[in-house]
Amino acid sequence: MKYAVALPQSNRVGDTAAIRDVAQAAEELGFWAVSMQDHIVFDGVWLGCGAEDDEGRNDRRTVFEPLTTFGYVAGITSTIRLLTSVMLLPVRETILAAKQIATLDQLSGGRMLLGIGVGLSGTDRDPQVLKALSRNATVEMAALGVDVTQRGRLADEQLAALRRIWTDDSASYDGKLVRFKDIEVFPKPAQAGGPPILIAGNSPAALRRTARGGYLWLPNHATPDEVTGGLAALAESGHRPPECVLDLFWRMDDTTAAARAACRGTLENAFGDHLPVRNLVGTPDEIAARCREYRDAGVSVIEMKPVFRSVKELIEMMETLMTEVAPTV
Repeated sequence: MKYAVALPQSNRVGDTAAIRDVAQAAEELGFWAVSMQDHIVFDGVWLGCGAEDDEGRNDRRTVFEPLTTFGYVAGITSTIRLLTSVMLLPVRETILAAKQIATLDQLSGGRMLLGIGVGLSGTDRDPQVLKALSRNATVEMAALGVDVTQRGRLADEQLAALRRIWTDDSASYDGKLVRFKDIEVFPKPAQAGGPPILIAGNSPAALRRTARGGYLWLPNHATPDEVTGGLAALAESGHRPPECVLDLFWRMDDTTAAARAACRGTLENAFGDHLPVRNLVGTPDEIAARCREYRDAGVSVIEMKPVFRSVKELIEMMETLMTEVAPTV
């Protein structure tokens, strides 16, 4: 099992020093990757970093942009991978995104991993657990001119177009929503054909997109049984992803009650009784047991969005994970 940890990029705890300290600690401790989420417009209602009672001082609506920030992180690290988890591809202009990602892959020495999602619809079809983010999606998609009914088709065309730009000296693409002809975009990524692409989501549409493109799979807050079922569905489609990267929240304490208490507010309100079922919340022994369940279900990487009150507390959790928990998984 490999581990990734989200950088403190958002809400009150998001600041440059926190990002630096956690990125460098993750590399020193042997984490597989550091990750960043993606919102251009964000109301701060959803808690992506920190805790309700954290020590951060920034505006809760803060979100550091991932590609720009990863350029900084690439310069202060040397080996750790850089994972978008997830980039909202439909809100990005395709050619510019291709250029930015290729440039970042070059600057980092081929360390980019591109986790992408289509974003929420801002309707009652979104998962109940993401109700707070669903409200933000309505504003974000409208502000960036995205037709939510077309975002899946747009993402599919963008993914195909990215590969053309990253591979062809003179690239062309003629889709319904993405079109360009004979464009020359350099540098190409350091990784031949571009960074590995991970498709986020547990829905049948996400699984179909993963299988069609031969991509890696990035399920969100899934149970071990759901991971097993998703991988079985992919295998039936003729595709077995070389990596299954599970995205969830993570809080580790000396007692189960303390871990649960640290998640009070936004996260507990959103998940309810599913908080410990769809996330890693508990003691080190409980976390280790859950990681073994996910390992047996087919997860190869656990990407954790930590719940923490201070950067010092977060780094201590990271140290415990890698020195006490990981060796038992």
